[in-house]
Amino acid sequence: MRSTALALCFLMLAAPLAGCFEMLPGGGDDSSEPEPLRINHVQVLGTHNSYHIKPFGPTVRAYDYTHEPLDIQAESFGVRQFELDVWWDPRGQLYVYHNQYDFRSNCATFEECLTTLLTWSEANAEHVPLMIWVEPKEWVRSGTDSDAVLELQEMLEKIETEIAEWWPREKTITPDDVRGEAATLREAVTTTGWPLLEDSRGKAMFILLAEDDVRDAYTETFPGLNGSLMFTMNDEASETAAIYSETDPIGMGAEITRLVEEGYIVRSRADNAEDGEADDNETARRDAAFAVGAHSISTDYPAPVDGIDYWVEVPGGTVACNPVTAPPGCTAERIESLG
Repeated sequence: MRSTALALCFLMLAAPLAGCFEMLPGGGDDSSEPEPLRINHVQVLGTHNSYHIKPFGPTVRAYDYTHEPLDIQAESFGVRQFELDVWWDPRGQLYVYHNQYDFRSNCATFEECLTTLLTWSEANAEHVPLMIWVEPKEWVRSGTDSDAVLELQEMLEKIETEIAEWWPREKTITPDDVRGEAATLREAVTTTGWPLLEDSRGKAMFILLAEDDVRDAYTETFPGLNGSLMFTMNDEASETAAIYSETDPIGMGAEITRLVEEGYIVRSRADNAEDGEADDNETARRDAAFAVGAHSISTDYPAPVDGIDYWVEVPGGTVACNPVTAPPGCTAERIESLG
């Protein structure tokens, strides 16, 4: 009888203490630990034709905008996605400009563009991965002419070589890195997922902004993108499907959201200078691009411009949690904090 009474007293004392132990560090359920963030859990600002400086004198509306140097875009405006139009001089140089009528650039060569970004990246090692879209411009297009095919392959080889020369491999996220042990790149991004953000800070991803013959020439050199430095754009049937560019977030909004939910990374556009969105301060396309979950939203106006009320910034700061993919517990500070 006495032993029973003592046992009851012990239980009465122990019950309240149990709650106290749960409140101590390391006590009780630890399920509140936030889910690790991945590359595709973010949303960032990008620029269209990131090198562009408006021509001298009167010009068409589509060319009438100017971007600050790439490092200023990154430092002052929070731009983390860049687009470079690359022209090949067969004598050995890669130049960056729009076309022969619109040729002013804040970084005249591919080398200069990459080294400018690399200098900023090394000074800000905790940044989220940069997305650098590379668009090869005109080469000799003459149907079945074997010389034209050879010239295209040489241009793509030169782009690949200069990426390797001017951007360190340890600061590059490649298709091989993302594929890991999966059979294909598509399988990796839709099942295993993209690399962890903590393992990807201070790095860059290069994406070939091209389709059809240009893309096919690249993937012929790198079947399955094995050993390549650049990702490519492909339909979902392709084993290399991973990244998309969908520039109409209103008309293609549902499709963008579906692709994002499946695990793909999607770039979209907030505006186009010649469409008059900036002049009219029309924000529907911009707002839709953020709402549907595009990972990078590209603009001609990443900062205020005299005479125009329109400009684009990531809601709430430099970077944001992706509204479609980010897990509970995601905050802008967890994504990037450069101090």
